[in-house]
Amino acid sequence: MSHLHARLRRWLRPPRRFKLTREGKWFIAATLLLGFAAVNGGINLLFLSFGLLLCLLIANGVISESCMRKLEVTRLLPATLHAREPFLVGIRVRNSKARLAAFALEVEDITGNGKPVDRRCFFLKIPAGRQQETFYRRTLPERGIERLRGLRLSTRFPFGLLRRSLDITAPADLLVYPALVPVSDEDVPAEPSALGDGAGVTRARSGDCHGLRELRPGDDPRDIHWRTTARRGRPFVREFEEDTERSVVIVLETRTAASTKAFEAAVSRAASLAILFVRRGLRVGLCAGDTFIAPASGNATALLRCLALVQMSSGEAASPAVLMRHWRGKQVNVSVAAGSG
Repeated sequence: MSHLHARLRRWLRPPRRFKLTREGKWFIAATLLLGFAAVNGGINLLFLSFGLLLCLLIANGVISESCMRKLEVTRLLPATLHAREPFLVGIRVRNSKARLAAFALEVEDITGNGKPVDRRCFFLKIPAGRQQETFYRRTLPERGIERLRGLRLSTRFPFGLLRRSLDITAPADLLVYPALVPVSDEDVPAEPSALGDGAGVTRARSGDCHGLRELRPGDDPRDIHWRTTARRGRPFVREFEEDTERSVVIVLETRTAASTKAFEAAVSRAASLAILFVRRGLRVGLCAGDTFIAPASGNATALLRCLALVQMSSGEAASPAVLMRHWRGKQVNVSVAAGSG
């Protein structure tokens, strides 16, 4: 008996959920009515019809259960995403059964609060030993971390009498970058020695070499100092005086009494300026709250990650001058404050 109970638990793991459809409710009501009439009247034809309806109901459960077994569901997430911009989430389902196909499958994401998203992926037929992939479109209104708890797999195959579903644990955290807003040339400081004319995307290599630093993404391989690289076992590049003059630091003011809406607008403007400066080939840094990121080339990901998690400060925060005391190069500060509103 215990062996049979263990097999049953393995068969039903993970636990299934059942929900009668409208057609299923009418079908069960008709079956019960026919069974009551058969018992009262003692008519063999009614008993036969009642048995056929019961067999149909049992067959619906068995076929739907066999359809949902041995399925592997994978979620495909985008590399980067911004708030208020639509993005695609991929769902891949693999049917590991040897002979039986899977029909009429619906897959939906489950958020951190246990509620499914308002979009579903539908798979009409997945042959045995094959996999299929489809996408659904979603838009997140706010920056930050969007938590996904799992996936819900369901089907109404074959007769649509009940909806059988199971929840699959597949946690994932989506880092949502701030929404991007249009920025004009008025938002860009007009120091040509610091920012260039916009046409010089490639970094200038003139000027006096005043030191060495570790290689960062976006650095020119021609500036690698091979002797130091070989001695220390990691790449080092020469740093020129002109490099520090082509640096910009975005200062986001977090100590403000403005509304949350105004602060989010300031964060979006800071993110948009950061992407603009990086695309122009500048060394971009960020000072936001108690966080300081030194200017570097091609560090858009680090800047956006910081801006995605920054919060409005209600207490005392370190001043930008204190945070940037270790940065000895020249830079142009671009202040982004959340005004009242």
